[in-house]
Amino acid sequence: MLKKIFIILFCLNFLQSCGYISVHSGNKQFKMNFEKIDFSGDWEFNNFFRDSLNRYKSNEGKQYAIKVDTTYTKNSATKDSSGKTTTYEINIDANINIVSDNLNKNFLFREKFTMENFSDELSQRNYERSNKQNLANRIVNKLIIQLSFLK
Repeated sequence: MLKKIFIILFCLNFLQSCGYISVHSGNKQFKMNFEKIDFSGDWEFNNFFRDSLNRYKSNEGKQYAIKVDTTYTKNSATKDSSGKTTTYEINIDANINIVSDNLNKNFLFREKFTMENFSDELSQRNYERSNKQNLANRIVNKLIIQLSFLK
């Protein structure tokens, strides 16, 4: 019995100090100084974009001025025999202009997803909002990758 307890405690102690650290915990190379950020277009998507971009914001590093213009469209993709929409196709275009000391670069990111028409309007809005947030995170990640290549 004492041997089993010792083995369990040893395994727990071994697993506890496995050396796990989060991916971005000590990664300072992705910290950027966004001095000015202007948004136009879909306000909800822009708020998600701003929140996601703030993860990389710092007062050190290269300074960037960013102008983001977003376009959000929700179109009927398929309809049933009575003419009621069964699926929607949602497109988000983000035109991002980056200005720095010796840099003026435009990026266009396009994301789309299809969404089923829910019978409950509240669940549909929440699902759509959740997907907007995920797409904003994805676009910010792509932007940060592009900016890291420019350095």
